[in-house]
Amino acid sequence: MNKVQEQLISKECNEMQSLYRYVKKVKDQIFATASSVYIIQGNEVIGEWYEGKDPSSYRKIDENTRFNVFSVRKSYIGLATAIMLHEGKIKDIDDAVSAYLGDNDLWEGITIRHLVTHTHGLNDDFPDVIKSAGPGTVWEYNGAGLSLLYKILMKVSGTTVSEILKAYVFNPLQLRETGWESEPSLHLTADVNEQNQPSIRLEDPTGFEKNLFVSTRELAHWGYFHLHNGRIGQKQVLPAALFEMTTSIQTPVKLKNTPENGFFWFRNENQYEKSELGEEVPQGSYQILGASGCTCLVIPKYDAVAVRMYNKRGNPPGYDYLRDIKNFGNIVNSILMKRMGE
Repeated sequence: MNKVQEQLISKECNEMQSLYRYVKKVKDQIFATASSVYIIQGNEVIGEWYEGKDPSSYRKIDENTRFNVFSVRKSYIGLATAIMLHEGKIKDIDDAVSAYLGDNDLWEGITIRHLVTHTHGLNDDFPDVIKSAGPGTVWEYNGAGLSLLYKILMKVSGTTVSEILKAYVFNPLQLRETGWESEPSLHLTADVNEQNQPSIRLEDPTGFEKNLFVSTRELAHWGYFHLHNGRIGQKQVLPAALFEMTTSIQTPVKLKNTPENGFFWFRNENQYEKSELGEEVPQGSYQILGASGCTCLVIPKYDAVAVRMYNKRGNPPGYDYLRDIKNFGNIVNSILMKRMGE
């Protein structure tokens, strides 16, 4: 049992059945083989549900199962960035990339802020990364900015993102079901691709690649850690200012009709139509998502965290991912509203 779990009690509520049915329905629609849900409100685990099997071992999915969370890892890299800012190893969010990596035409004018909000203007869809727009003028979701940020973190820390997070978060919280994995182990679950073939992504364990595996409950605990601004029980594990920084909107103010980000976390205070946050989810909420269908949604208004896991990469014909992820948030919000008597 980790330090977050010690603060929680299980109190399953009947209203969760509609959410479980919805998640199961989508799992079958997208041909995933595994799914799970974990909902925390206050200090209560009000929903915990596991369904399906690992597509390689046929092991039943349970509370120990660890899913590959793909781009959810960016929220972890974002917190590592905030830690380096707090330590003074990165001086300011508006520092130029060139201050740390030297001058280069490719990243001229790009700042740390641009990197953590997908507004760097770089494009990595080609053999070589190119600058397709001026920094801070567009929102573009790709890995080019993340690559630069990782190089900066390695340089200023003298270590890896994985080691930073172990020292500041994973070890203090005793998170044993979270980490970048390079070797197979019992509870790691494979994904299925668009051809329904199973594979498991095991790569460099330094904290950059798409091989972060997390259990459903520990991803919810990650959200809980942010919801409570780094305080677990009576202990302030990390300064609250780090979480105020990572989860508040950092997107350049001149960008209007685009997604809004903290340190990679998605916000939606500008009512952006294509936001992944559900229309009914209260303002102040934030969310991070991964390519396997997983999400961690934090709703401060209701003191709640909602996690959903799948193990499917790719969207089959007829499946509307944006509508699905909005539906998930809206259903969660409806359940929480009823519990609060609203």
